[in-house]
Amino acid sequence: MFLTAALWNWILAVSFLVLPRVDISYFFLAGSTIPSTLLWFDSFMGLVFVFGIGFYLVSLSPDKNHGIIKMGIFEKSWVFVIGLYYFLIAEATFLVFLFVSVDLLFGLLFLEDLLSITRTS
Repeated sequence: MFLTAALWNWILAVSFLVLPRVDISYFFLAGSTIPSTLLWFDSFMGLVFVFGIGFYLVSLSPDKNHGIIKMGIFEKSWVFVIGLYYFLIAEATFLVFLFVSVDLLFGLLFLEDLLSITRTS
């Protein structure tokens, strides 16, 4: 599961870092507004990629990486909350809502896994 989450993060981060440079109209996948700079967007996607590295490390040894799992639960939940907010105020597309819903699913699975690990420890 954590390896799948790592791949999910890496694919999204690389895709969203590359697509706006290929054709800025791809940015409309996220909503109706193209920002004047991609600084914050690129920074966020860089962090998404870094979290993927963390999820990969957890996949190697889940029982020894509780801290990264906790960070992942927060990150996945936060991305969902922010995506849902922007969808509700019509600043993000339904496609974005679907992407962040996958993050929520991962966050819930991470929580379930962490609870299972701590119960058996």
